[in-house]
Amino acid sequence: MNNAEKTLIHTSHLHPLQLVTSPEPKPICHACNMQCTDRCFGCLKCRYYLHITCATIKKRLDHPSHPAHTLLFELTPTYDSGKFGCNACGDEGSTFCLRCRECNYDLHLHCAALPHKVNHHSHNHPLSLVYENPNPHSNGTPYAYCELCKATVDVSKWFYRCNTCNFGGHVACFAPNTVEALSPGLQAPAPPPSPIPPQPQAASQVGNVTNEELQMQLIAAQAKAAQSMMVANAMHNAGNTFRYSFDNVQYTTRWM
Repeated sequence: MNNAEKTLIHTSHLHPLQLVTSPEPKPICHACNMQCTDRCFGCLKCRYYLHITCATIKKRLDHPSHPAHTLLFELTPTYDSGKFGCNACGDEGSTFCLRCRECNYDLHLHCAALPHKVNHHSHNHPLSLVYENPNPHSNGTPYAYCELCKATVDVSKWFYRCNTCNFGGHVACFAPNTVEALSPGLQAPAPPPSPIPPQPQAASQVGNVTNEELQMQLIAAQAKAAQSMMVANAMHNAGNTFRYSFDNVQYTTRWM
């Protein structure tokens, strides 16, 4: 990179890439297919952008997660599927990667750039990036829980831990701003949806009687009362005593 002109010649693009600050709308990094939210390198003519991390990472990298061999930069995956599975986060990739062809070991560029040690205000000791399951016979079951978010940690993916105190958790919780993009596989799992509370009964309901049933009872009562009044009038004209009932109460009327 030319520091004076803030340009970069990258093997993935024909034109020089310029350092761009907070472009709008937020572009997608061609190396990792994740959004560029801050400064990045870009070719404005071609709308081609790279995170600074993705653009400047070494093309040959000796990484502690794979000490046996050097990882080599590849512009596209060489698998028949055209995709690779990242050994750090478990997510798929279809663009740039660092790969050991002998072992089929692959890393996203932003995963390979994670710091090997971090300091966090919640703990007195540095936390180290753990690359392998510390319990290899656990079949990838959660190691324990993240000390920050209290969610489970899948130890088949990288995470941070203090080896002295057994204190640690997700990469996204302990080192959220160390690289420009974090794969979903290194983030805390989403919380389960909140249960829907039971809906209270409408105030107009009495017991198990619905509004419709109350309306039908009222209509029937009105019809019964009207019929009783018709009979009462007829008996009045005849000068007789009339006994009738309404709502289980008997009434006696003697018409004079």
